[in-house]
Amino acid sequence: MPRYIPFKRYDPYFKTGLNKALMESVRRTGERIIFLAGWDSKCVNLGYSQSFHEEVNVEEFRRRENVKLVRRQGGGGATFLTPEGEITWGIVAPEEEYPDDVNKIYEQVCGKIAEGLEEIGIDAEHELVNDIVTKEGKISGATLKREDGVIYIGGTLIYRSDPEEMFLLLNPSDDKKKDKQLDDYRERVSSVEKESDASFHQTREALREALLESKEFEAKGLKESEVERAEELAEKYSDESWLYRS
Repeated sequence: MPRYIPFKRYDPYFKTGLNKALMESVRRTGERIIFLAGWDSKCVNLGYSQSFHEEVNVEEFRRRENVKLVRRQGGGGATFLTPEGEITWGIVAPEEEYPDDVNKIYEQVCGKIAEGLEEIGIDAEHELVNDIVTKEGKISGATLKREDGVIYIGGTLIYRSDPEEMFLLLNPSDDKKKDKQLDDYRERVSSVEKESDASFHQTREALREALLESKEFEAKGLKESEVERAEELAEKYSDESWLYRS
């Protein structure tokens, strides 16, 4: 029986360590974990290899005492995350529960997310390789990690988007280039709020039902050992040597 960890907003550094903590937990126990999560504060989220000074409007960022800097373990581009803007979804399971073919995994899991969105009136579909899209643009995406017999598949659903604030905080600083990127973003990216009247809570429930597939599950919070490990990792992920590493 899978364990479902209900939605909760976490400190960004704790959340950055949580995925690894859950993978280690599944490696020990063999249980399948499904979770929904969010952020308890605004943050600029950098990819592993990105440079803070190249990607972030440093002057604007330092004016914002309420915005944190986060660096992921994985790749990808810089983005801006908010407590009301995104819902993170994730599955952590023994590797043998999924096909070897990465494309088939994405098709299976992204298809579930698309089905969940249909329940709140959004016509969505999986698009190769790892996106969930609507006629308005990308609304969610997925990432995958395999490590020591455990697989993590997760992604972020955009509930509400604030591209103006995002592009104030992120480079390029050239106004014309920034305006072009802002227009491109609006054309390429959608959100639940843009396409549905569903509340944040209703959207969370639709995702939960889609990921759990109406099967039996045990709804429980994090184990003490998982919290302790995520807190330990949060110290690493909040350290300046990690945040400003490139």
